[in-house]
Amino acid sequence: MASSSQPATEYQRQQAALSQGLTAQVSAAWDALLVTGNLTASLPVLSAGIAALVARYGSASAGAAASYYRQARAAAGVKGPVTVAHAPPAGLEQVTASVRWATKGLWSAQPQAGPAKVLLQGAAQRLAAAPGRDTITAAVAGDRQARGWARVTRPGCCYWCAMLASRGAAYKSQQTASFEAHDHDRCTVEPVFGPYEMTADARAWQALWRSSTKGLSGDEAVKAFRQAFEGRDQGPARGENHPHGG
Repeated sequence: MASSSQPATEYQRQQAALSQGLTAQVSAAWDALLVTGNLTASLPVLSAGIAALVARYGSASAGAAASYYRQARAAAGVKGPVTVAHAPPAGLEQVTASVRWATKGLWSAQPQAGPAKVLLQGAAQRLAAAPGRDTITAAVAGDRQARGWARVTRPGCCYWCAMLASRGAAYKSQQTASFEAHDHDRCTVEPVFGPYEMTADARAWQALWRSSTKGLSGDEAVKAFRQAFEGRDQGPARGENHPHGG
């Protein structure tokens, strides 16, 4: 039987390559399409260009995820057919909202184009990665042979991603079916079909959660874990915006 880690490693490599490629393409589109002296006319053009990139890379992300799901299922020795539908990419309206958010500072008297470009790169990366993640979580939800899915982080992840990864394969209920992602989030989804072996990092974060949150719950537990996570020797992860205070 093939090792289940082989499809996962290749899938992580594919998703990382897609994110890197998209980031470069967003930068090129920004430089070619945005005219800071004429935002009213150029922002719609930029939005259309970014939407096309997000659709292309999002579709590629979903395709890679569907292929990975089938490979991981086979590597786990699971028999029988499975339906893996490709999740759709973000549409123009959603992308336009992200462009509007990322560029709001450009309307000021002293616009800073560099930080705005980074914001847009992160937002576009999150939108383009979503179809891949959604493809796997939806496949898990509809697959009787799947136990659940786990979050797999990349080096330099933030405390929020580490906290979610520390839970292991704990996601198949209706309440936990969605993948919480932030801008610049490089985490991937791993379908689980049997006993789940957590990564060394996830095991360390699980132990850190238990030791740092004793007697605490809710926001207080999350705050304590963040302090402990960011207090390690290497310090906090940098350059990541996420919806819980990054």
